Amino acid sequence: MKTIFILSTFVFLLFTSTAALAEIRYVSKTGTATPPYTSWATASDSIQKCINICNYGDTVIVANGVYREYLLIETEIALLGTSMDSTIIDGTGLGYDYTIQSNADVVISGFTIIGKGFNDSPYYVGVVTISNNLNIYNCKISNCNYAFWVGQSSGVMEGLIITNVYTGITTACAFDTCKPIIKNSVILPRNDMSNRGITISYDGQPVILNNIIIGGYGMIGIYNVSAKRLVIKNNLIAGGYVNIRASNADSAFIINNIIREQSSDFYSHAAIQDPNIRAYIRNNAITDNYKGIHASNAHSNFNIFWNNEVHANNGSIFGDNDLFVDPMFVKDTTAKSFAYDYHLQKYSPAIDAGDTSVFDIDGTRSDIGLFGGPGGSLYTYLNLPPKPPVNFHAVYDSNKIIINWDKFSEADFSHYKIYRSLTNNFIPDSSSYYCKSDSSYFIDELPLIKDKIYYKITSVDSDGNESYPGEQIVITITSTNEPLIEIVGEYKLYQNFPNPFNPVTIIPYRIKERAYVKIMVYDIKGELIEVLVNSVKEAGYYETEFNGQNLASGIYLYRIEVVNNRSIPVYMNMKKMILVK
Repeated sequence: MKTIFILSTFVFLLFTSTAALAEIRYVSKTGTATPPYTSWATASDSIQKCINICNYGDTVIVANGVYREYLLIETEIALLGTSMDSTIIDGTGLGYDYTIQSNADVVISGFTIIGKGFNDSPYYVGVVTISNNLNIYNCKISNCNYAFWVGQSSGVMEGLIITNVYTGITTACAFDTCKPIIKNSVILPRNDMSNRGITISYDGQPVILNNIIIGGYGMIGIYNVSAKRLVIKNNLIAGGYVNIRASNADSAFIINNIIREQSSDFYSHAAIQDPNIRAYIRNNAITDNYKGIHASNAHSNFNIFWNNEVHANNGSIFGDNDLFVDPMFVKDTTAKSFAYDYHLQKYSPAIDAGDTSVFDIDGTRSDIGLFGGPGGSLYTYLNLPPKPPVNFHAVYDSNKIIINWDKFSEADFSHYKIYRSLTNNFIPDSSSYYCKSDSSYFIDELPLIKDKIYYKITSVDSDGNESYPGEQIVITITSTNEPLIEIVGEYKLYQNFPNPFNPVTIIPYRIKERAYVKIMVYDIKGELIEVLVNSVKEAGYYETEFNGQNLASGIYLYRIEVVNNRSIPVYMNMKKMILVK
């Protein structure tokens, strides 16, 4: 209640600066139908009833509860919910196109707002429509075609969680003086064709800052129609067939974003599509896309391109300072998993590699990516162990075993360690260390023994951090001297790290073949706390994160269950970890 009081007082003062008679009014599920609703004791039983008697500049505070209402706002007010999770305006199935419609400037904060639903007229079923300025903060929005349709707005839309919608936010500014700001929000459109995260229609000068926009195959993350000036900074935009379409902007500034996982192989689709020659594309990490930039004469510079099928085409021009290297994210998993961490590791080539005229908030030259530039954040660069070697291949030729694997891509890589043993599933240590290799291949003479030889290989960085081993390679020497070669993945639950931890730790595990995996955390009494993984995984090495922020110090258990595609349990294990606060 204290936070709401402070916010309502702020809004009250904001409006009373021009409206001396402004009131704070109240709504409660146990309220009355008798105005004036100026205390909790005399609160209204309906949000709309309270709005109907409001004067210019009034503030309406709504208690927790579910309000099945359509709201029409005709005068400038502030509408404040007590809790974003528990103060709910539900328009499901009501006979109106929008849950909230305003014909005046309005401030809204602290609600879950549910739309009417979906139909074949996507422009007319939504949550909030307003032709004036909208300032909306800290709200959850869902279940509609359009979450917001905003007209001549220079307001701020901040702290929003928008899910299960066809389009998140549409601004339709007819004047280039409109300057809507969309920031610090999460927009997750439905996985359908022709979806949009943010649509910029007509003119205006929108600023899109520090958002997460993740969608499916049919999404355009940010779709500009004709904004005069478009600023897109410090966003994560991932998963669509176009992540940013910046066409028709007089000028576009695309700076310090992570733009990845563009999914379409259609010629004209790309992570960034059709920015004009005046587009300022700087300090972005453009990774894991089919195509990075598709544009005629667009100039890129100070960006990192990595793991794209095509970095750019159709006349796009790379700058002298563009990089084509692994950015070394802390956890480079798909954005759709929501288990990623796109902070930069220590020794990342993206650190201090951005535009020399742009600075981080600590005053150093800008980092490339989501957390760089003046809109980014300070954090400690972690010096993590490298990833294990992957994709082993082995052949026999002229009495030699030749093993190769994918070349390591991180900037601080030093060498590989080769371990050899006569013991199956051995633990690599000093007793089994065989040699090192600076290259992603290794040649060994076939020993004159009739037995099995086991190899494991790790990666080592320049600070001596060593990875977990990759898959085990088994060489079975036969009487014909034509060895059998087997690359054996194994099921493995590793010890969490760090351990002890406070409050976040990583739990690594390895899967031998495609299987259903479940990882659970228990307290020391065996009570289930959280299910961390509950899905089918392909063969490989994985990490999952556990956050004990809301738990007391103590010993906790984590365990894994693996069931293969024949519905047979093939692996179970459990380990202890220690939370210390």
